[in-house]
Amino acid sequence: MTQLRVAVAQLPNRVGDLHGNTDRIIAAMDWAEHDIAADVLVLPELTLTGYGLRDLVLQHEFVDDAAAALAELARRSGRVTTILSTIDRVQPSRSWDTRERDVAICAAMLSGGEIRGKYHKVLLPHYEVFDEARYFAPGKHPDALWRIGDVVAGVVICEDMWSADGPPEAQSAAGAQILLVPNASPFHRGKAGGRLATTRAVARRNGLPVVYVNMVGGQDELAFDGGSIVVDADGELLHRGLEFAEDRFWLDVSVAPPRVLRRAVTNVHTRPTPLRPPSVPTRPNKPKSDVEAVWHAIATGLRDYVLANGFRGVALGLSGGIDSAVTAALAVDAVGPDHVLALAMPSSDTTEAETADARTLAKNLGISLEVIPVSMASSTEQVPTPAREQQMVDSPRERERRYARSRAAVLGDIFMERGYLVLATGNKSEISIGEASLLGDLSGGFAPLKDCLKTVVYELAAYRQERSAVFPANLLHRASTMQRLGSGPTTDWGELDDIIRRLVEHGEGLSDVVDAGHGLDVATSVLKRIARAERTRRYAPPGVRVTSRAFGQDLHLPISNAWRPHLHRGAATSVGAEFTGAPAAGCRSGEDGSSG
Repeated sequence: MTQLRVAVAQLPNRVGDLHGNTDRIIAAMDWAEHDIAADVLVLPELTLTGYGLRDLVLQHEFVDDAAAALAELARRSGRVTTILSTIDRVQPSRSWDTRERDVAICAAMLSGGEIRGKYHKVLLPHYEVFDEARYFAPGKHPDALWRIGDVVAGVVICEDMWSADGPPEAQSAAGAQILLVPNASPFHRGKAGGRLATTRAVARRNGLPVVYVNMVGGQDELAFDGGSIVVDADGELLHRGLEFAEDRFWLDVSVAPPRVLRRAVTNVHTRPTPLRPPSVPTRPNKPKSDVEAVWHAIATGLRDYVLANGFRGVALGLSGGIDSAVTAALAVDAVGPDHVLALAMPSSDTTEAETADARTLAKNLGISLEVIPVSMASSTEQVPTPAREQQMVDSPRERERRYARSRAAVLGDIFMERGYLVLATGNKSEISIGEASLLGDLSGGFAPLKDCLKTVVYELAAYRQERSAVFPANLLHRASTMQRLGSGPTTDWGELDDIIRRLVEHGEGLSDVVDAGHGLDVATSVLKRIARAERTRRYAPPGVRVTSRAFGQDLHLPISNAWRPHLHRGAATSVGAEFTGAPAAGCRSGEDGSSG
């Protein structure tokens, strides 16, 4: 049976860094050419430009620079065919609206010092975090074929493979013997299993081996987890690349027997393959557990955000609570303890145990800790107190809000004076219902836990504690501010998170939540607070997406919105019909309160 020696380079890249990305690509090309004697090298989607370009695609100079970089890489190509994905200027065309687009996502076939051909991505996603249809023109040749040595290969790009009747089927019908797939598939919990299932299904449906190459690294709110996959024509896993790490590997892949060609084939290279030793069977890397993968996704996203934006390190407030503790541990794994500064900012309401736990945690993590006491006076003397009853001014919630202002000011000074990225410590549960505060949990330039429900934060803490016991026992069991003040719709995080998960991540309605066993009053309260907190969420800093539906790029809700889901489908009156736009009691923390 004919074999194709396939080299895979699962590379990180940086958006817009054409020089740095080019250097990494050249190193991979040299490895495939001189160390492996491969037939073909497959790289991830948009390896040259980076993925997540957004309006950078509309900058003509950038498109020209990318074309020049591609031409230089083509000149450096040798016997090995390199499948390199980048952007490509094409004839203007319209897809699903009236606007013409003149840039496409392409996979360029490089060998012998030339660009031998280009495949343009046909299916452009426009859902979840994907916005490709906004920027790119779709390809017009889903059945294109390429001859690499003695093998006829099909090449598709990421989304092209996720349709049951897409380019892979067209290329298989046209005569392809193997499918090569560059990808930029971002992480969310459970995504790796879905990728493997889809890759296997494509292989079995078409009777072709599939080489699925994914990107690795962080880009703003997205983390790419790698985990590249090679399966045979029966869908059996031959190899899985490392997760959340740069990786190179190669295999001799047995391709499908030659087929009747039903379209012309572009010759990429036809020179005979040199004699070389056979490949040694490899063992696929074991996938990470769900919680371990979430931890690595956040650490990867934070690390690359810090590096890409030139911060000297990160700083955060340690409150003695679980959120700030997990954030600190993630920061250590992301950038190293020498680049993490923790600040304990006790107030008159802070207990000695909380400050002691912050000191212990900092010592266990090996990070610097500075203790800077704060007072309400520092946030109120210079700002007139709004007219309100004295009872409200002296309430525990109001005191939290005022202390939060002082802490935010201290952290802001750290950013200005030292060039450190300030980390916000809010979690998805509190952000969902307005308990995360602008000058408290949302105060900062990056929010590592932004897409983690509170119960997930506890899962992350347990995972990290198993590696080494860095968290003081008291800290793991301390009640949160919302629980202490009773400011939430329920004090049971499990109940609250299940409701949020159903409403936000699964798109269920109020009736679904009640049918699942939750009380109507609690479910209604959560629903209203999610809607009312949208204005505050717009101020939230970026954070790593780890679920299939995250606030930010994923979930687009109107700020001003009078509609609420009905209790029963088809009912005439909505639960939120009485909503007037005024914050409900306990929701003012969504402006500048604080929770732990």
